[in-house]
Amino acid sequence: MASRKKDIETWVAAEIARLSPGERLPTVREIMRRFRTAQRTVEAAIAPYIASGHLIARRGAGICVAEPLANEELFEADVLVLYRISASRLARSLLTELERRFKTRGQRIMLLGFSDEDHALSVLSRLGRYRVCLIQVHFEPLALSFIAGIADHANAVVVDGISATGVGVDAIGTNWREALTVAIRHLKESGHQRIAFLTSAHPARQIAMARREYLRFCENGGDQGWLIEIEGLPGDYKLTDLTAGLGDYRQVDGSFPFSALITWGVVDGHKLDHALGDLGLRCPSDLSVVMLGSIDNHSEHLGRFDVVGNSNAEKIACFENVILSRLALEGDAPTVHYLPVHRAVFGSVETCDK
Repeated sequence: MASRKKDIETWVAAEIARLSPGERLPTVREIMRRFRTAQRTVEAAIAPYIASGHLIARRGAGICVAEPLANEELFEADVLVLYRISASRLARSLLTELERRFKTRGQRIMLLGFSDEDHALSVLSRLGRYRVCLIQVHFEPLALSFIAGIADHANAVVVDGISATGVGVDAIGTNWREALTVAIRHLKESGHQRIAFLTSAHPARQIAMARREYLRFCENGGDQGWLIEIEGLPGDYKLTDLTAGLGDYRQVDGSFPFSALITWGVVDGHKLDHALGDLGLRCPSDLSVVMLGSIDNHSEHLGRFDVVGNSNAEKIACFENVILSRLALEGDAPTVHYLPVHRAVFGSVETCDK
């Protein structure tokens, strides 16, 4: 790979010397075929020339030779990551891994935290342009005016989450209604009909739609439902929130009216484990549990709670591939990229014959 990358770098340098400013290089895919190598190798070879200003990559125009020194101040960085400051450990881990990967490729990436949209736009007004902007808001809604303001500073916009769709941006996320449906099916296959749902009370679209999906399930089954709403965003729940929310449904004899529980937003399995213990509940003999979350995040499910949701590894790879395609000015029109929903079974669901 190293020798092939060097060959491409040598060829690109020769092309820059041969071509006139404004003339195009072949596309990344054409270069891949020419050198019989992978996309990652081609992008790594080209990235330093883009960063130095010898080449310009623009949507619709391909990769062009720049005017001498013309691109030095055109872009502040290849990728700008705007993230709403939150306590979500999973959200931060995604950004940390993406930062590492792009820096390894020789691409410039800048991370900028913000408290609100006006704050973010105010900071951006004092900066230059970026090739791609990744926005991470942790379930908070995105105003169209905010997206438009970001688009003024970036060639392409990628959003973490599917709250923004159909507005010329790439949105990447999980359909949590689908995950909830899979979790309910998983429990019903084990004989459970009395299923509670612990989730956030926040009005964010994805959260609200999951709550509606659960209530529809209850209506179709003729049950009143046990919707346990926690004040706070997913990932921000405290142990006391879980204990109090579940404890409100304890009956006089100490039992609970539901035989199974689905949780969404509990990203620390130890908290859920402790909450169940504080209430005297043994899982799965007293209560079967399915978590909605990441199947490959051990600290979330502890290898003991069944989990339905996305793969963190697939999520990171999806972000990386979409951003790389926008940097290379390739790929289809911006769209919604739904992450596959998986189920991992660790033994927290017991057959119910009641």
